[in-house]
Amino acid sequence: MRKRFLLIIAIAFLIAFYVGVNLAEIFPAHLWLMMAVSFFVVSLFIAWQWSYRLSFFSESRAALVLAWTANIGIGVWVTFLFFAALKDAVILALPQRFLSEIAWPRVILSLLILSVVIAGIGSWQALMGPYVRRVLIPIKGLPVFLKGLKILQISDLHVGATIRRSYVEKTVSRGLGLNPDLIALTGDIFDGAVETLSPHLEPLRRLRAPLGVFYITGNHEYFWGARMWIQKATEYGMIPLLNENRVLSFNGGKFLIAGIPDEMSRFFDQFCPPDFAKAALSQDSDLFKILLAHRPGVYAEAKAAGFHLQLSGHTHGGQFFPWSLLIGFFHRFYRGLNRYGDLWIYVNCGTGYWGPAQRFAVPAELTLLVLSDDSLEG
Repeated sequence: MRKRFLLIIAIAFLIAFYVGVNLAEIFPAHLWLMMAVSFFVVSLFIAWQWSYRLSFFSESRAALVLAWTANIGIGVWVTFLFFAALKDAVILALPQRFLSEIAWPRVILSLLILSVVIAGIGSWQALMGPYVRRVLIPIKGLPVFLKGLKILQISDLHVGATIRRSYVEKTVSRGLGLNPDLIALTGDIFDGAVETLSPHLEPLRRLRAPLGVFYITGNHEYFWGARMWIQKATEYGMIPLLNENRVLSFNGGKFLIAGIPDEMSRFFDQFCPPDFAKAALSQDSDLFKILLAHRPGVYAEAKAAGFHLQLSGHTHGGQFFPWSLLIGFFHRFYRGLNRYGDLWIYVNCGTGYWGPAQRFAVPAELTLLVLSDDSLEG
């Protein structure tokens, strides 16, 4: 893990050099100043990540200022990075005769201004909180008693440095207003130390549903002590599902809901790695089975284990434009409703955000999933 962390930092500073070179095209006489600006933004973000782990500092006013400055700054930086790379791709693709007449300093300045505008709007959208997305899932062979089952999915809330109690309160109130039958929290709900975040999480105690509130770990819980967060989730009335399941009764019938821990558990010696067979294990093999899995990429294992519906998160749908255009290169299923054979997969775009405090063109979502039969399929 330490080697991976150092590699990520090294790559970040190499990219910072690239961004600085592009900024210097706007101000050719100030190469070193532009380099310093680029490196400062990256260093500020790394400093925030490090200082957030200091309990005596993480809840101070200075920490809050650092968090917002670092996150908004890195939002502008990574957006400009995308446009700079796109500009260089165009340069490589076009013949030289088409490029000689272009005023590149003006082009790059325009891209920088566009990046600032996008980051500003994206930050405003992030602060607005999650919108409610209603999704009807038409499942072939759905048991009649499950038609109309309403599942509220909350994923990747990332309560932490910039997502605080007011955001959590807004999320809980909007979710409860949908009157779900069941609530599923699919990981990365908590992103900090238990002792510092507890006051901001109190609204989660209000989460209630007739069939229960179920929780699985994401990768971020393991960075902060997953065992303590699982205990805290239990205190809030959630039912952790870690390679286990519950059989629930609804409208005179029964179905199974299961969960697996995130694969990050392999690196922390706290829990066994994901075990799909164990999670699906039941005396009744004919039950309709729902799997909570933080990462959508486990769809093949979920299908092989006999699950019919998988609820995931993790990808944030790319979180914001223009990076949302690239997320598909890394994940086959990265947002919305998808299908793999007889398995339906829904990927929540994230109820909060992580890193850059922006959600430009990819709003945070609370998902209300409603089960239906296949009569809506074309």
